[in-house]
Amino acid sequence: MKRFAITGGIGSGKSTVVKLFNDLGIPSLDADQVARQVRDLPSVNADIKKRFGTADRLELRTILSSDPQAKADLEKILHPLIKTMSESKLKKLEANSKAPFLLYEAALIIEAGRAKEFDGLIVVTAPQEQKIARIMARDQSTKEAAEAMIKAQMSDEDRIKFATIIIDNSGDLEQLKLDVQKKASSMI
Repeated sequence: MKRFAITGGIGSGKSTVVKLFNDLGIPSLDADQVARQVRDLPSVNADIKKRFGTADRLELRTILSSDPQAKADLEKILHPLIKTMSESKLKKLEANSKAPFLLYEAALIIEAGRAKEFDGLIVVTAPQEQKIARIMARDQSTKEAAEAMIKAQMSDEDRIKFATIIIDNSGDLEQLKLDVQKKASSMI
């Protein structure tokens, strides 16, 4: 079974794209869910609290958006464990599915150096103003906070350099559905 990683910046709509693939019968694994499971491990939680003074996700997001070293430190704690747990879960998905491929949704797949471990990389893009609006609506955050979160991440332009497939999420849901269906057919 082929494995495709799917990524995109915060507010790009990658989770919506994954759901559209799921609607087509394509299984997926969300690295954020795996990361939450890893963070809930007592030893990991203790390491995070020791380094950052908190393990609260929103507080960490604020810290990470303003401190590049903090981001690197958190990744050093989490990424090896996320990789191990994800691989186990991906193998289970493969064993229990007859789909032609599966998706691994991971915001930091490129930054973690894992993009080349997959048969392809799908990058979901969206205009900055749409991203800001989505973040503000989802997190009840200010425009400034949303902009800081976007700025703290790799740009769409840099992500696209690693992409084998690009999904533009700047239109409406119907356009997005059609694009996902078209891309899914080409991935088989």
